[in-house]
Amino acid sequence: MKPYEEKRAKLKNGEKIYFRVRKGGEHPLVLIHGNMVSSENLDVLMSALSDDFTVYAVDLRGFGRSSYEQPIESIRDFSEDLRLLTRALKLKRFSIMGWSLGGNVAMRYALDYPDDVHRLILLAPGSAKGFPMRKKRLGIFPTKQFLKSKQEVESAVRKVARIQKKNRRKLAKWILKKGLYTHRTPNDARMTKYIDAFLSQRNLADVNYALTTFNLTDQYNGVVEGTNEIHKLNKPVLILHGEDDKVVPPVVSSDNRAFIGENAQVETFKDAGHALHFDHDETIAKRHHTFLLDKKE
Repeated sequence: MKPYEEKRAKLKNGEKIYFRVRKGGEHPLVLIHGNMVSSENLDVLMSALSDDFTVYAVDLRGFGRSSYEQPIESIRDFSEDLRLLTRALKLKRFSIMGWSLGGNVAMRYALDYPDDVHRLILLAPGSAKGFPMRKKRLGIFPTKQFLKSKQEVESAVRKVARIQKKNRRKLAKWILKKGLYTHRTPNDARMTKYIDAFLSQRNLADVNYALTTFNLTDQYNGVVEGTNEIHKLNKPVLILHGEDDKVVPPVVSSDNRAFIGENAQVETFKDAGHALHFDHDETIAKRHHTFLLDKKE
């Protein structure tokens, strides 16, 4: 693994954001993790990325080693934290890779601060239409109705939140292997770190509700009307997705491509799940290099 520095920045809003820096060339690249993980889960990709990049891997508010002083209410809260952090680091123009939830944060940031962003890579991203949760009959069978209140969402995720709060490591490992690491299995030492990252989350219900009310499209998502902003995302966007993703279906990336328009392209990978950057770290790292630096294969 390539060496990196661990740092923490106190933002103007009072939050303390932890991040890792892997020094490299003149091209800054910010990595944003997904839900139920942290920047820890981007370690293999961070090491595999070209030395042309100086890489910043951030723990979002309420994840990993970052603080959670003020509860988040929307995906924009994460984006605003990132804005404060990049200003503190004096990053003026950079690329962003957002994985899963991080893809939603990346889209929000690029729309709000287009002058900051060079290019975007969305890795198994959440939908631009959001991720409304369906009500379940008998607690098992999904219905056509959606959860519309924060209280309903909190109730729906309470079992997982209890696993995190009570530090249930065996159950955490089962969730990670079932949902994320379905192809290539992390070794024991790395899995221990990934379990620690899962258990460190303090904002599960808040995040899931924020995803429910996130909608950049011109359509109703079952909970909220869209803001019709996504067509304004005029940066080159590369969307990468594993064909066997059990968390975010690959069709979501196809839909995102349609929502964004001609600036976006989609590539899918065989023998890859939700953590495709772990399943195929060297290949994914190479696509970062060729796309972000606009180089030919």
